[in-house]
Amino acid sequence: MDSNENADFQGNVWHQYSDDPICFKSATSMLTMVDGLMDEWDFPQKGLEQREFVSTEHRRHQRVDVADDELVIDKVQKRHGTRNIQNKKGKLGTFIVQIAFRQNATWQGNVVVVDTNDKKTFSSAMELIRIMSDSLKGD
Repeated sequence: MDSNENADFQGNVWHQYSDDPICFKSATSMLTMVDGLMDEWDFPQKGLEQREFVSTEHRRHQRVDVADDELVIDKVQKRHGTRNIQNKKGKLGTFIVQIAFRQNATWQGNVVVVDTNDKKTFSSAMELIRIMSDSLKGD
């Protein structure tokens, strides 16, 4: 997190498949962008598919073919390699987020508040945002 203007987060997301950060201007844009990355990687897989009323086949993320036993995330890793992102820091705070599951139309996982080395479990994206917000306030 680089700033917290108008009670909303701004900063960068770093992930192991790119040298470049992805900038976000709000908590909502961060959640949407990270969810899009997980859709692209097909990992972790969604527990629910969003209901659609019009065909959007061209927007669907790549699926593993039945004859192809290699996971999409493994293909991404082979194509892009992995980077060490341990030294990337935000101006206000730094969080290492591990999303283990995407069930019940939200996220579950762990977050480490780097400044305090405090590890917390979250059971929804909203809870993750609350943990980050509380950490930045010092609560």
